[in-house]
Amino acid sequence: MLARMLHEAGTPAHRLEGLVSSCADRLGLSVSVFSLPTWIHISVGEEGRQRAISFRVDPGSPKLAMLEETYRVADRVAVGELDAEQGITALSRVRGRVTRPRPLANCAGYALFSAGAAFFLGGSWAEMFASVPVGLIVGASIALAVGHRERELLAEFGAALIGTVIASIVVLGARRAGIEVSAATVCLAGLVTLLPGLSLATAMSELSTRNLASGSARLIGAITTLVVVGMGAGMGDRVAQLIGLPQHTSFVVPVTQTAAVSFKLVVALLAIAGGLAIVFQARPRRAGVVLASCVMGWISVRIAREFGGSELAPVLAAATIGIIGNCYARGAVAPRSPSCCPASRFCFQEALDFAGCRASSPATHSRV
Repeated sequence: MLARMLHEAGTPAHRLEGLVSSCADRLGLSVSVFSLPTWIHISVGEEGRQRAISFRVDPGSPKLAMLEETYRVADRVAVGELDAEQGITALSRVRGRVTRPRPLANCAGYALFSAGAAFFLGGSWAEMFASVPVGLIVGASIALAVGHRERELLAEFGAALIGTVIASIVVLGARRAGIEVSAATVCLAGLVTLLPGLSLATAMSELSTRNLASGSARLIGAITTLVVVGMGAGMGDRVAQLIGLPQHTSFVVPVTQTAAVSFKLVVALLAIAGGLAIVFQARPRRAGVVLASCVMGWISVRIAREFGGSELAPVLAAATIGIIGNCYARGAVAPRSPSCCPASRFCFQEALDFAGCRASSPATHSRV
């Protein structure tokens, strides 16, 4: 149960295998764990007398509340506070207590993130407001696919196609009302939530920790998602042209370089933090931490540009955020067992992983 819940919450392979092994050692069991994005294999017992179990899983999306509670239970098992039966009971309570956000709330999260993204894509107030319905429709498309295997397989493609068409409709309505907005900015802001940035970062983390099978599979999955989203956006643009809607003449837009402190910047950061907290299913009391991470990200990028220039700024900023985030987790959790604390063993390693992921991104830093 521990392995399944960790996977559902979006835990990388090296974390999952390490936590399960730590708990098994405390319980006096010899285990061998092998985790892939779609499969988990666990062998229990001494070599030659092992009992094995394998089960099919789907790639987990981030569920921060479940992840936090599951780590806490694993920590208590690893230090001997809970035995196997008590641990299973505690995990069952976590599963029953941590629920998915309601579809409307999830749609609101996508809309908020899109509004904030529009600002950092160089958009004005008009583009920020115009991005809200696009993000809302994209979130609704994803929500309608949840729980239906056939729909989930085409969720990103359908959301990108529909979102692109909706963006054209919104731009047309704004222009008829005398408001000039960029079709490319509105469309990209609405679709940015579909990009597999976190999956790519997790894949690079797994590859750097020598979990080659899991990292390679997750990396190919992220690349496939990029291709699928691109195909959906391209087909949506073509559909918009056929029915006479405004064309997205270019999907290349300038990104805000300096972003001086302003009321619009504050609104954008609040919108992105609120959207992330909802979509990543964070506990309400952790909303401040999510906001602080967004603010630290903006500060890190701005400072890094002064020292490393536009090319190295994302690398330096990602490394800074990775170190600060993992150090915060290490201090806030106050682990009683170093072997089971998710932050204590991988603090600087994960910082470099995230930095490497940003550095390997094909996008430039002034244009997207």
